[in-house]
Amino acid sequence: MFTERFAREGCLVIDRLFDPALIDAVHAEYARQYGEIDPADPPLHMNVGAGRLHLPVTMRGPLLDPALYAHPILTALLGGILDAEFVIDNVSVVTALPGAPDQRYHRDHPSLFGVGRGFDTSLPCYAATLGVPLIDLDSDTGTTQLFPGSIGAEGDENGGDFGPGVLPLVKRGGCFLMDYRLWHRGLANRSDRPRPILYIVYARQWFTDVVNFKKHARLVVERQDFETIPIEYRPLFRRAAGKGLVDATIKELQAQPAARSA
Repeated sequence: MFTERFAREGCLVIDRLFDPALIDAVHAEYARQYGEIDPADPPLHMNVGAGRLHLPVTMRGPLLDPALYAHPILTALLGGILDAEFVIDNVSVVTALPGAPDQRYHRDHPSLFGVGRGFDTSLPCYAATLGVPLIDLDSDTGTTQLFPGSIGAEGDENGGDFGPGVLPLVKRGGCFLMDYRLWHRGLANRSDRPRPILYIVYARQWFTDVVNFKKHARLVVERQDFETIPIEYRPLFRRAAGKGLVDATIKELQAQPAARSA
């Protein structure tokens, strides 16, 4: 039933899936990694709009608890949505700082084969985002506005024919799941505290996000922490494998070759 609903609407809101104590531990780990972020002086290289930060997190401690990334209800849902074996493509936290305005309307990844070809609505889901708020969400903190049925809809950063949308104002332990092609936007944070939401993106093995991870790593797991992952869950972390034969950045690979001396 839930798989069919996700296929039809492109999103699901789950009021309670995780133990709130686990979410509090994840929040504490995030705070350890980033400390207090000054809204007046945020790290500019991680800005994704006014008052919003896209922050990589190192997978350790509670972030590597299988009850988070491989909750049995979650993996059953993902198995129905993504069919074949899936992987964790990327993990990050998007934090809306106090005073952040409404975000632009957007999708997290452009159409695979370009717009106007009608493929978006005919292709099965190839990636799904799990959003896990690290605080209780309410009308002051705001949330991520989702637009069910908007896959393939025409729109731009100013909006489109999406309908009113849904607002997952869930408490700690709640979450939402959305198709990577779904239109959505973060709403304003009118509270006096940051609104961090952990995002774990699950994908079919052949897909990886080539748009949103040009400034930082998509999945960070240190070797000693990787070895604590139970064997049965390690296939989920294929994206943490070595860099390959050419250990260079995209910028380095695209640079013009140095002139040879005569």
